[in-house]
Amino acid sequence: MAVAQDMLVHFPIALLVMIASWLLGRSLGVANRPAIGTGWFAGACVCIMREVTQHEYRWIEAVGQGRRANMPALEGLKFWDWNMHSQLETLAALGLSALVALAIAKWG
Repeated sequence: MAVAQDMLVHFPIALLVMIASWLLGRSLGVANRPAIGTGWFAGACVCIMREVTQHEYRWIEAVGQGRRANMPALEGLKFWDWNMHSQLETLAALGLSALVALAIAKWG
């Protein structure tokens, strides 16, 4: 149960950013589907960039001798080098928020 709960840490963040962006778009007169699509993209970016940053910090501590300057360009974007928890947590948040976005696009 703790593992399942831990995998959902990003979901509230993605959902909050997605809903806030969707409401902003709707208040500016954007149609429902483009507004929720943009909201989903914004929420996804927040989750992904959080994990990119975490991977960079882990790399700097493990390999970079504590210096960011030692890190190769775009190291944080190497999804395949992220730990399994980070990969699953991010994919779970993106998948769940995509389901919410699809529901809003259909019925919202």
